[in-house]
Amino acid sequence: MAHEQKAAAPKPRAKPGRRPTKEHWRRDIPNFYNFLQFDRAPLLKDVPDAVGGLTGALMSRDTHSGAHTLVVEFPAKYRKKFDGKGGALEIFTLRGELSLNGDRIGTGAYIHLPQGCGGGEVRSEQGALALVWWNPNAPSYPPPYTDNLVLRVRDMEWVMSLPDYHGLMHKSLRLPDPQNTPYQHPEGFCADGPPGGYLRYTFIAPGIKAPYEHVHHECFEEIIMLGGDTLLADEGIMAPGTVVCHPQEWWHGPFASRSGALIIVHTDAPMGYPWPPRDYPFQDEVCNAYMDELAFDVPAEHTPWAETPWTRYQEKDKFKKWAATKAAAEFGDTVGRGVVSKMRGSTHRDA
Repeated sequence: MAHEQKAAAPKPRAKPGRRPTKEHWRRDIPNFYNFLQFDRAPLLKDVPDAVGGLTGALMSRDTHSGAHTLVVEFPAKYRKKFDGKGGALEIFTLRGELSLNGDRIGTGAYIHLPQGCGGGEVRSEQGALALVWWNPNAPSYPPPYTDNLVLRVRDMEWVMSLPDYHGLMHKSLRLPDPQNTPYQHPEGFCADGPPGGYLRYTFIAPGIKAPYEHVHHECFEEIIMLGGDTLLADEGIMAPGTVVCHPQEWWHGPFASRSGALIIVHTDAPMGYPWPPRDYPFQDEVCNAYMDELAFDVPAEHTPWAETPWTRYQEKDKFKKWAATKAAAEFGDTVGRGVVSKMRGSTHRDA
């Protein structure tokens, strides 16, 4: 890392090209790509049985737990029964229609078949394109608190995501989803989300900015953009189809949104709140420049950081000097890279 080489230029963060990298699926390194650019093919190797043989593409995978995120095409006349024994299956429709045990949903809706809740039959008469999450043996609340579920996002109420902060709202998909639950921590942090992490349909307000970096000591974070725009410094412009993966302990930000955004946020453990922040050189300047210079009359495009004009701030001596210090470490040290927090490590599935 840059702070280990005092005389050297700062080491840049991951800046993959417009096409996904070969290791885009790893959850232990930062990734920034657009899943709509994937060539989808039959899912035949290293995928859960629930989607084996269907056409799709891997988005991320946890090599330790066997958890997957995929984009999957469900063909017309699709029909399959799931027993719910091997893992939890979650589906969010991007296009088309699906049904669970006869309860039919259209675009922008959610199906959850939790592990150990009896399973069910998923069908599609016309076909569908969907995001799929597969989580084997993830900790969860026992039945009946967790059970088979069909949610139509359009009918759900928005919930404020952060206390006293009106720029971020969500609708919880993975239920129950407790917010800001106190747990024993010397600095008074709260746990946000259920034991196995949350899955939230989230709204970012137009004009919002967070001019600082922050870190999640407790969990991996996966962000999938459905619509709008967001700038993430050191990562790029998020547009429809963009996926951002933040490993546990990875410092990220600042961020800003010109037009607002709809995203799905997925974590593999409860997220601590508040998010520990730190200063970033030119933090306000980067956010303000993005909002001043991004046009309203053309849609945002997925753009890696290296291809944006705002890298100009990192060419200044002030930034280079900061990047060569310990304060600029890419990963936090509360837990350590590649090691889960005590909170995440202490949770397990009892049945």
